Amino acid sequence: MNTLLKIAWRNLWRSKRRTLILFSAMTAGLVGVLFSMGLTNSWLVQIKDNMVRMFQGHIKIHGTGFHDHPVVERCMPTLGNEIDAIRRDPRVKAVAERIVLQGLLSTAAQSRVITIIGINPVEEGGVSILPSSVTEGVYFTEWEGASNPALIGRRLADRLERMVGKKIVLMAQQSGNNEVGSGAFRIAGIYDTGNGGFDQEYVYIRAQDAQEMMNLGSMVTEAVVMLHDIDESDAVTKTLANQFRDIPVDVLSWKERMPLMEKTIEMSRQMMIPYYVIFYLAMAFGIVNTLLMTIGERTHEIGVMMAIGLRRRAMVSLIVLESSLIACIAMSAGTIAGWGIVAWFGKRGINLSGLAEGLAYMGVNRVIYPGLSVANVVCASLGGLTVAIIFALYPAWRASRLAPADVIGKI
Repeated sequence: MNTLLKIAWRNLWRSKRRTLILFSAMTAGLVGVLFSMGLTNSWLVQIKDNMVRMFQGHIKIHGTGFHDHPVVERCMPTLGNEIDAIRRDPRVKAVAERIVLQGLLSTAAQSRVITIIGINPVEEGGVSILPSSVTEGVYFTEWEGASNPALIGRRLADRLERMVGKKIVLMAQQSGNNEVGSGAFRIAGIYDTGNGGFDQEYVYIRAQDAQEMMNLGSMVTEAVVMLHDIDESDAVTKTLANQFRDIPVDVLSWKERMPLMEKTIEMSRQMMIPYYVIFYLAMAFGIVNTLLMTIGERTHEIGVMMAIGLRRRAMVSLIVLESSLIACIAMSAGTIAGWGIVAWFGKRGINLSGLAEGLAYMGVNRVIYPGLSVANVVCASLGGLTVAIIFALYPAWRASRLAPADVIGKI
């Protein structure tokens, strides 16, 4: 085996130009795969994190049945001491209670169906990006006006032609009767999360204002739990479900509340596979073409080697070794180059402002930061090495089928 390895190594450099061309093609192919993986990882993680950080949280505690049928009758009492117990869990970053119900926003010119969210301004900062997303006006904690304050999204403000300081009227069903509660609010600020669909649907008010308008007393619709690590969502959900087993509430992780998102992320990863295959096929054709040309130039040499006793299996191993050696070198170089490029863009970001309109509806930021995991790099490199071995088999088989007498006799 050592002899075959030495011969394979020397054969690689008999035609340096051809070897370097193949090396460059395989390296570039792996860099392309790694960069595509980095981009895919970035935008999928952004979609998931943005939805969780904007509004959904990692875990939500609802009144029984509220998630499936979000009506005012399915509100729950404020959890009080239970919330304090949740906060003591070291895996929990923050907890906040909310009132979330559908309602109607009206101005002098038009009306729109929206979702009203009543929040505790101080607690909300720990479970969402709302406070840092206010781009005009002020957040609730800085509001000094006499009117009830409200925050609306940038896209909704543009559609309503409402700016900071303007008046809006909110209406929603009251608890305990069939009456519609209403209240006049003043736009304290306009927020911009970068997600156009989100920004035109949700209107934020203070929890006490929502409770008063909807006749809820101290009732809330949900408690949002934000964790330090999203991967602990399932475990913490089980812990909280046991903790609240005697209370009529539902404890749901983000995966249970947004199964479509989980499926979409998985499907998106699978849809990228054809793109990776294209890079690997380019490698494969380069390998096959180069090895066939090499064998065509070395037919006399191959015939002599087989005439002096080299077995067909050994000839196959020799050709596969040549392909594997160049693949190992190319995969190493491609890994270093690809990881380096992804890391460089990962720090500086890729500005996609030209696609901002479409990205906003997908929940992707204007600037994305590619990133790779060790598993990504290992899988991509092993994929390239596997391609090199598999697609070297045909040229190797062709070489092993050469008849020594025929080949040597032509010279």
